[in-house]
Amino acid sequence: MTSLEALRKINARCIHCRACQYAYSNEPDREGDSEEFTGMLLSCPSGNLYAWEGYFNSGRMWIARAFLNKEIEASQEMLEVLEACTTCALCAEQCPNLIDTVEIIEELRAAIIEAGIEPLPKHKKFGEMVSDKELKNPYKEPRGERTKWFQGVVDNPDAKVAYFVGCTGAYRQQHIADKTTKILDKLGFDYTVVSGEVCCGSPILRTGMKPVFMDVMNENLEVFKDFDLLVFSCAGCYKTFRNDYVNHSGKELPFKVRHTVELAYDLISEGKLKIEKSYNKKVTWHDPCHSVRHVGLGIEKKILNESKNWLLDSRAATKAKEAHYNIPRIVLNAIPGLELIEMYRIKGDSFCCGAGGGVKAQFPDMAIKTSLERLREAASTGADVLMTSCPFCITNFNDGIKALKKEEEETGKDLSKLGSKLEVVELLEVLDELL
Repeated sequence: MTSLEALRKINARCIHCRACQYAYSNEPDREGDSEEFTGMLLSCPSGNLYAWEGYFNSGRMWIARAFLNKEIEASQEMLEVLEACTTCALCAEQCPNLIDTVEIIEELRAAIIEAGIEPLPKHKKFGEMVSDKELKNPYKEPRGERTKWFQGVVDNPDAKVAYFVGCTGAYRQQHIADKTTKILDKLGFDYTVVSGEVCCGSPILRTGMKPVFMDVMNENLEVFKDFDLLVFSCAGCYKTFRNDYVNHSGKELPFKVRHTVELAYDLISEGKLKIEKSYNKKVTWHDPCHSVRHVGLGIEKKILNESKNWLLDSRAATKAKEAHYNIPRIVLNAIPGLELIEMYRIKGDSFCCGAGGGVKAQFPDMAIKTSLERLREAASTGADVLMTSCPFCITNFNDGIKALKKEEEETGKDLSKLGSKLEVVELLEVLDELL
């Protein structure tokens, strides 16, 4: 089980170079589609908004070091600064010393709460609801209704593949859960939905309530231990199982995990799936932080942790990470008629939607302002559709567009260049439509 103290040596690698504050820190001369998106861009959502060193990752690494060295004490103010972070991991992608920045931030949050500081109000409610045996989800919905939407066989004893729906799919975006099951049907998977599923623990771990996270993690590992494969449509749930369950349990998963988009990629790559129908639209793709960057960084970390020669294996690690970043692009390019127009910040350098890390609940203004920055970047490509595959990205982008449309109504201004006319689309819905 990881702890802040265990990460002391990793934290000590921070030399305060501040590369973590930027995107494309290795491409300072890169040119974009407009003067706004070119060269090195400040790309930390919280640092950009609050414009104080403590809100950038570089400052947070120094806060962690000072806390470890007992130079500062835990406080509510310190927790508020640290929680205003989407844990998007762009800082980790940019770090030349390969520091596990998000893991340090999450462990520091947990250490502050362990020291007796109350979790922030919205986050505290998450913890209470997820630890409630009658709920086990952050939406305060009855646990017994978690699978109510599903038309198939729940708890099919013969199935070796399970669809982990996640709280958002089960209670808020059931249309995405439904589309996912239809995709699995069309791809020929014999699967089931499991009534014993509980919150994956992602919002709990991100916000520092580690004991609650450990409880739901162990519960899910017990419930799904006999399956061969777990399939996900939620980027956050997928990353939590694939990366965090391994890190915090200290054991490899007893089953394989795959996102639905990756399943489509597998079949396309093997020549077993060819999409015949056309999707004749101009599309720009947003890389979800959890299922793209976090997983890519996890792949790189695993290769380097097992390496006996970093000089040679670092190249293989970078190549494997890049291959993961290309997965959704291979799927998109396999769709006839779809014209993919990339944004300036993509793949590991992608800018966050603004919803992660507990920010959407506790810092809604920050979440919307971050969303507006990404929508502006998407609109600059000239695309009609902003496509992604994450329930939180979908929600936050739509909230950003609502804010733009409201401003248009109130001021009479045309804000289409800022993204007000963009259509936000979940890739899984398109796959269901075309398969």
